[in-house]
Amino acid sequence: MAGESAHAFAKRAGLSDSSFRQYLQGSMPGLDNLVLIANAAEVSLDWLALGRGEMRPVNGKAPAPMMTAGEAPHGFVNVPKIEIRPSAGAGSLDLYEESEPDIFAFREEWLRRIGVSPKFARLMVAKGDSMRETINDGDLMIVDVSIREFIDEAIYVLVYGGLVRLKRLQMLRSGLLLLKSDNPHYQTEEVPLAEQPELIIGGRVRWAGGAI
Repeated sequence: MAGESAHAFAKRAGLSDSSFRQYLQGSMPGLDNLVLIANAAEVSLDWLALGRGEMRPVNGKAPAPMMTAGEAPHGFVNVPKIEIRPSAGAGSLDLYEESEPDIFAFREEWLRRIGVSPKFARLMVAKGDSMRETINDGDLMIVDVSIREFIDEAIYVLVYGGLVRLKRLQMLRSGLLLLKSDNPHYQTEEVPLAEQPELIIGGRVRWAGGAI
């Protein structure tokens, strides 16, 4: 980490602070988070995971399977990291990219395996602790933005009551929609039929450190 604080490095790598501190204490990251760490530190993935080979190649930069835009090798596709926010008008939202968005490359086959077409895959950052421990504050998520309506019980990015939410949706036989949090400190919210047109789905979460 070359003197960088754990908090600063975790933020730069796209990891939650708590998860990264667990890794520093000896917990083993999954492959996807190892890739994030190797990319942020510009070290070889083989060296980081297996202690094999050089820490860095001669030019000081390690070839990483997750890269900036324009560097995606064969079999990889670029996935932009975007923001989501409620729009000014009722019943709509904005999915927008910064002027110079962060873009990462993922294996196309892996994206399809977790159930998302590469064309509709977007990276987002989780905010808040309502879905802890499934998804923690600051975790990177891969969201399928082609899904704009409730399909089945899963975790969705949505706008309701003027706020962006990350919730597990469940629909009862009566048609009542439940907004559920995996954190037991949060109460389940009920969305009656009359209010459901006000709930706007921005996408379904397919991955956040692991398949959802």
